[in-house]
This record gives sequence, C-alpha cells and structure tokens, in this order.
Amino acid sequence: MPRQAFFGKPTNGLTPGGAHISVYLVPVFQRRLVVFDVAANQARGRWLPWDVMDFRGNPYETAAALADSWCGGDISSLTLADVMSFPFEGGGWELAIVFRAELTGLPAGDDARSPFVFGEGQFDAIGLFDPVDIERWVTAASGPAAHTDPPRGVDGPRLVF
Repeated sequence: MPRQAFFGKPTNGLTPGGAHISVYLVPVFQRRLVVFDVAANQARGRWLPWDVMDFRGNPYETAAALADSWCGGDISSLTLADVMSFPFEGGGWELAIVFRAELTGLPAGDDARSPFVFGEGQFDAIGLFDPVDIERWVTAASGPAAHTDPPRGVDGPRLVF
C-alpha cells in the first residue's frame, strides 16, 4: 500500500528508500533543444542540466543557478515546464521539477561538457525523459498559456494541476 511522502532529516547523499527533489533545465535556442555531452567518468553521456535541490531551496533559484553554470546565464526566460515523479534505485523516489530556459546564445561549453544542438523538430530520450515530453517542453510558448473562459457550467478558478 502506498504511503504518504513524509521526509526525514536531510543527508549528504542518496539513501536506500529515500527521496530527493531534483531541478532539471531544458535549454532551448531558436526552437531547438540544447543538451550537453558530458565527459566525466561518473556521468558520461548526453544530459540536460540538473541538480538535486538544497534542503529548503527555491526551485527557481536552483534553475537560475543551473542556467548560469551550464548556459552562461544567456537566457531570456525561465519558466516552470513540468513536475514529474520517478522511482529511484534502492526503492527511492525522485520528484523532478523541470524548467524551460529560452537561450539568447549558445553555451560555450568547457573541457567537461560540450553543448549539442538538435535540429528543429528533432528530439531524443535524455536521461529519465521521453522524447514526447521533451518535445512538449521545447515547443511550448516561453510564457504561460493564455487563459480562456472556463467551460460552461464550471465555476471557480482554473487550476494548474
């Protein structure tokens, strides 16, 4: 039977059966997905910028720090794109908060990671994320969707979730 998600004291690493909150950044340059080829042995491969959020951290501040670190801070907008839940090794759980970053220029990269730009309309699975999700985030407007009147017979505010 599923249990409610109550968390214990913070630790310095993942624990079996534990939980963590991660922030992911989906960089977009001229309607094209930007990812990074990472050369580090422990994380070799193609990645979106991500980090485990600090205890009591602010997701927007974490996303902005990722944009500074991975993309040189060259962004024109930073918007919440999605929140997803994933099982994690050892019986753990990850809550992933995904932000879309509209880039004003291509990141320079360094000796540990180099940017890779997909062609417009091209998507691939990256990390935990399926191509259909990445496509939705990349092609989304850089701002919140325009609100319309609620359907007939529906009273009250429009909710995000």
